[in-house]
Amino acid sequence: MKEYMVRKKHSPKRSDLIAGWSPGLQIYVVSVLQNYSFAYYCDFFEITKETYDRFEDPDFDPPLGRLLFSEAPVGGRRTAEEDAIHERFYGR
Repeated sequence: MKEYMVRKKHSPKRSDLIAGWSPGLQIYVVSVLQNYSFAYYCDFFEITKETYDRFEDPDFDPPLGRLLFSEAPVGGRRTAEEDAIHERFYGR
């Protein structure tokens, strides 16, 4: 089984955030769990190594970097760049 994020960390301040290293993208990524009516999905953002290193600090509110892609079930379509990032993230 291929791992999409390794060395995962959970934020003590926000249970909806999980950070990790993305082997496919070769960057640190944070997933943000979103709620849409009865469905849940994740948005994925790039974060810095410094943010990743401090991610489990109890008083740290991690800043989110650039949106890489969203798995929202509704709304706008992903751009070609977001599709390419999504494919690399999942190793397809």
